[in-house]
Amino acid sequence: MATFVIPFRSNGKTRLGDQQLARAMLADVQAATGDALVIDDPGGQGNAIAAALAELSGPVTIVNSDVPCVTASELAELTANAPALVAAPDGTTNAISLRDARDFQPLYGEGSAARFQERLGAQKLELPGLRDDVDTWEDLERVRERVGANTRAYLE
Repeated sequence: MATFVIPFRSNGKTRLGDQQLARAMLADVQAATGDALVIDDPGGQGNAIAAALAELSGPVTIVNSDVPCVTASELAELTANAPALVAAPDGTTNAISLRDARDFQPLYGEGSAARFQERLGAQKLELPGLRDDVDTWEDLERVRERVGANTRAYLE
């Protein structure tokens, strides 16, 4: 059974400027993952994940907290196909599954999906709930009809 890890900035998404929205999206991701390790570290996403995974072994699935449309079945598919990833439209990485936590290397940033794919031999999956991250208010409007219950409640 895989460990789910969710990197989350407790001060909210800086591009959206709304901590309540960030927490609602996190709650939707947590609802899809079930029991998950939520990590927050001022050293950046890659370093925070690397520090958390240093204490783990075995399968792990890392899911960003800004994918409020994610479903449990998409996470199961991602996890079952490890190593696998789901890229955001801009080429960054929204979610990644590893056969073992020790396989992780902090490769986040612009073009990270291609780096993870090459480094891990990861299969790139097209899973809309994981692909469609929310970085801007325009992104949120685009996925509004598919968001989870927590984000939907926030928007109403």
